[in-house]
Amino acid sequence: MDQWLIGGLTVILAIFLAYGIFVFAATRGASSLQARAISIAKEKGGMTSAENFAVVTTNETVYSVSGKDAAGKAITVLIPKNSNQIQVIALSDGVSASSLNAGNAAVSLGLFKNQPIWEVNSANAFKIYDFKTGKELE
Repeated sequence: MDQWLIGGLTVILAIFLAYGIFVFAATRGASSLQARAISIAKEKGGMTSAENFAVVTTNETVYSVSGKDAAGKAITVLIPKNSNQIQVIALSDGVSASSLNAGNAAVSLGLFKNQPIWEVNSANAFKIYDFKTGKELE
């Protein structure tokens, strides 16, 4: 009886250990990507403090880092995955994310056809809006 208990506990421990290693390996890549994007935003985009990071995928994948510049202005640095040409967007130059009435959806600044857009991503909908006008794009 004791051997069954020890064997069962060993199997359960092995499952938890394998799960922990899997989760660690899966999140390690994402956190290093985030750290690299924040570093680029600070070095090349003039960002002094990073507050938010998102991966936005429309017609291309863009790493979006939001924060503040040296003057305290809210900015987002957009870093295309397959390009070295970053874009620094002053959030005061377009409509605010809160004006989109997105509810609980995730709202991130990204690029669509090389133009800044708001991506609204919820469980049942994906929409993009022009950053300057707030109009929904198709």
